[in-house]
Amino acid sequence: MLGPSRRRFHHIITSSGRHYATKYIAKITSTSPGGRSLSAEVSLPTVATDSRGYPIPRYQLICKVTHILTKSQFQSNPFADLSQYLSSLSPTLTTNDASLILKSLNCPSLALKFFHFCSSLSPNFRHDPFTYSRLFLILSKSLRPDRFNTVRSLLDDMEKSGIRRNISTVNILIGFFGNTEDLGTCMRLVKKWELNMNAYTYKCLVQAYLRSFDSGKAFSVYGEMKRKGYKLDIFGYNMLLNALAKDGKVDQTYMVFEDMKRKHCVLDEYTYTVMMKMNGKLGRCDESLKLFDEMVSKGCSLNSIIYNTVIQALANGRMVDKVISLFHEMVENGCRPSEFTYSVILNVLVVEGRLNKLDEVIEISKKYMSKSIYAYLVRTLSKLGHASEAHRLFCNMWNFHDKGDKDACVSMLESLCSAGRTTEAIDLVSKIKGKGINTDAFMYNMVFSALGLGKLMRLSKSLRNSRKVIVDLILYRIIL
Repeated sequence: MLGPSRRRFHHIITSSGRHYATKYIAKITSTSPGGRSLSAEVSLPTVATDSRGYPIPRYQLICKVTHILTKSQFQSNPFADLSQYLSSLSPTLTTNDASLILKSLNCPSLALKFFHFCSSLSPNFRHDPFTYSRLFLILSKSLRPDRFNTVRSLLDDMEKSGIRRNISTVNILIGFFGNTEDLGTCMRLVKKWELNMNAYTYKCLVQAYLRSFDSGKAFSVYGEMKRKGYKLDIFGYNMLLNALAKDGKVDQTYMVFEDMKRKHCVLDEYTYTVMMKMNGKLGRCDESLKLFDEMVSKGCSLNSIIYNTVIQALANGRMVDKVISLFHEMVENGCRPSEFTYSVILNVLVVEGRLNKLDEVIEISKKYMSKSIYAYLVRTLSKLGHASEAHRLFCNMWNFHDKGDKDACVSMLESLCSAGRTTEAIDLVSKIKGKGINTDAFMYNMVFSALGLGKLMRLSKSLRNSRKVIVDLILYRIIL
């Protein structure tokens, strides 16, 4: 009785001289009288396997093959060198080795060439679902213009070769195709190959529909997923929640949100932000505040985006005092207000006629009041027709910063001229150079148009300090 690594091997030698891909070492034990047959004791090549019986990857081989292929730019025919190297192996390349070599190749074109090269190594070499799936994954991350047709061609090859497919292949294809027509093809493959969809397949399908901006089909797949007892991860839930909220599907959004709670998902800051934003648009300010308090009680980290979302929700409900209170809390917690924060607060103050609260807002955030924020508030107040408030705020900025902001100056100048406050406009033009801003034709023409030719001399007599500015305006106009 021979051991597991050695066995009696009988072979009839024919004239065809058929060669095997794997080399064997044999010891001849007997021959027939005519010499036409023999018996030999063969030492089978040993392949290390893991506890489940699967071959352990030969990492030295994988590194060597990868090195040969990746140096292809310096070689005329790297596959000839690779063929010579692989012919010396015992046993030859396995599908497991091929799959890991594909994983190591960063170039999709090179991976595709190596995939086809493997089939030429030996008549006995057959790609399996794992090597096909590996190649599909590589092509899905490439920018090859023919990648879709290439994958479809490979699918046809799988079908013709009778290779057994698995659900992992479908999962990769769903993520790869990513549009409604091809997703339908993937579903037909599931039925054709008689596969069972798992939780990851459903997740891939939901996300694929969401990337195709079809929240309706995504929610339908989510319903089927629930009936099968599967659930999404937090990333998938948030994608679905955000898409439904953006599409205004309130009931479905709440349904998903409640499912997340029932299934004990750890709700994160993004989840709460989506729900607070939706409630704010619906005018449900109390619900937004409730969600905010719940998020704080669970220890979620707060940032400017979260505060801006709640402030906007309260502003939509015209709750000025609560807006200012939350803004104060935002600053105290070290979250820097942005232009968006100030725009939301400013709009609600204007709508509610509470511009007197603007000084309080500026005082609360004085450590964050930069020149650009001042300039933004001045421009916004000017556009909203509040010239007096804009001018007062502009003077604060003027006194606080050594250098001026040209956009703010132009906005202020335009606001003063539109309001007929030519005295302040002339005073601004006379001082503007002291803040490092050069006056231009646009500024002069704006003030000149506001003054009118008939008013120039009268104003020049009453404003001795501004006489030089007016003369400059007249001369500049004559030159033009």
